[in-house]
Amino acid sequence: MDILIFVSYIILLCFGVSKFAGNKRHRWINAGYVTTFLLPIIVLFVAIEIVGALTGDGIAGGVAGFGYAIVTCVIGFIFLFIGYTSKNVHSD
Repeated sequence: MDILIFVSYIILLCFGVSKFAGNKRHRWINAGYVTTFLLPIIVLFVAIEIVGALTGDGIAGGVAGFGYAIVTCVIGFIFLFIGYTSKNVHSD
């Protein structure tokens, strides 16, 4: 069940950013910065709270939150890479 939630989270994050950014280069860059530097901290603490409350184990919540935060950070770097290397999008 955790893998299904994990994959759904990744798919929803990528879909949401691609719909938000569209063909605008600066939006990809801004979404990459937010996803890389701001969102992992929020995801880490939310996952620690939720998993810690459901299982009663703080270590499991920390490991799950850290995993989600690492994946969110990597996806953010991918968004930054797309924003900085794409030449076919408009830079309004």
